[in-house]
Amino acid sequence: MSKFFWLAWFCTILLPIHAKAGEWNSSGIDGHYVLSSLIDEQQGQKKVFFSLYKAKYNNNGFERFLSQCNKNGFDKTVSMTINGQKVQMDKICRRTEDSKNYWVYTPTTNEGLAFLITQFKYTETVNIHKVFVNIYKQKSDLNFRISAKGFAQSWNKSS
Repeated sequence: MSKFFWLAWFCTILLPIHAKAGEWNSSGIDGHYVLSSLIDEQQGQKKVFFSLYKAKYNNNGFERFLSQCNKNGFDKTVSMTINGQKVQMDKICRRTEDSKNYWVYTPTTNEGLAFLITQFKYTETVNIHKVFVNIYKQKSDLNFRISAKGFAQSWNKSS
């Protein structure tokens, strides 16, 4: 089977790891990078979070490499371009249920969050551009297409 098929299959099995029942989640693929998105609560407020993964192909299929971090909490603010508009995002190191830390991104301001919600509610696909810098300071321009299907229904549910 093709590498793309295995990457797509791999992404679909990963999504439920972060989402609770009834939450919307989606992902986009750019080469061997995956940007997954979900609705979650932080300090009693619903937010949209993105996780950036690197997947590597080997003889057994794709393996997930989390964008690992070594401390729990806020790191810095980064920029993403969402449907052509720059949005400042908080870069947060978050611990998963399996005790691994990974980077997540969420809009820094309420205006940025409102813009992101509008894009997911009123478009079929949200285009996200992220400049990814690896540990060797090498830059990659990553472009993701995230499906908005099911977002509005999940967002509108009372929390």
